[in-house]
Amino acid sequence: MNKRFIYAIMLLCLAGSASAQQSLKGQKEAGVRLGLPLGVTGRYFFTDRSAAEGIVGLYNRTFTVTALCQYHFDLSALTIPGFGWYAGGGAHLGTRDIDGSYRFLGGVDGVAGLNYNFSNIPLNLSLDWKPAVHFGNSSDLADFGVSARYIFGSKK
Repeated sequence: MNKRFIYAIMLLCLAGSASAQQSLKGQKEAGVRLGLPLGVTGRYFFTDRSAAEGIVGLYNRTFTVTALCQYHFDLSALTIPGFGWYAGGGAHLGTRDIDGSYRFLGGVDGVAGLNYNFSNIPLNLSLDWKPAVHFGNSSDLADFGVSARYIFGSKK
């Protein structure tokens, strides 16, 4: 069973890399993130597959700034044009109000999600899981979010 799962993942990766998708290199996106953390998000694609995302979040008396590196896989050949998934990681810094006193918050993050770029409007939607392990504080391992981002400079 484990071999079948590994073969299926490899097939998805190969199919994603072989499909003909509009180039993402240089694409800039900005928008809102609903979930944990709640806030604003921006993403920039260095290549068709690699991107950096920044999130400024406010939630549960917590303020964080998060930087993530992501690797994207196109699933257009298997599903619909503009659909894909991504995974990556990064780090965060911020503060959290614990019992009336603000304390430093820092740690590492993972991210895995589904991504969709609309073909007729400059809009990106994503659904992701972003677990955060905080140094010296309780971790947030069940952080899910939905992001809507405007795609700048899109010719759509």
